[in-house]
Amino acid sequence: MSNKKALGIDYGLKRIGLSLSDDTQTIAFPFKYIPNTSLKEIIAKLEEIISNENIGLIVIGMPLGLKGKQTDLSLKINEFAKELAFAHSLCKTKNPIPIVIYDERFSTVQAQKSLISQNVKRKKRKEIVDSVASTFILQSYLDKNKKNDKNL
Repeated sequence: MSNKKALGIDYGLKRIGLSLSDDTQTIAFPFKYIPNTSLKEIIAKLEEIISNENIGLIVIGMPLGLKGKQTDLSLKINEFAKELAFAHSLCKTKNPIPIVIYDERFSTVQAQKSLISQNVKRKKRKEIVDSVASTFILQSYLDKNKKNDKNL
């Protein structure tokens, strides 16, 4: 294991929720959200986070439809992932960080239910639901990969 954190991204049309893992990529935590403004601004903010937080893996949630088909949002996320990968490849880092697209159906619903069960007020839920959804995505990915590592 590389002792680098994983960054989870829940891409939304208004806000982009972010989560981080610990250095062993075992546990995910809500981090923050950034407004979905221009692609250039978003990528600049993500590059800063990647550098400051010692990121070694990026997991982007992909909301597939119920039948596993791509949605309009999926197409935007694919474009975002390509731009992020391209921008990151232009950076001066020696080793590009792997970017994984991960099925995230129902992550926002799970996040909402979790926050409601914790009696988080509606206004506060609206502020943090994106980073919590991102945490569900990242934790699900990390758990799945831990199981896969054990099966090797």
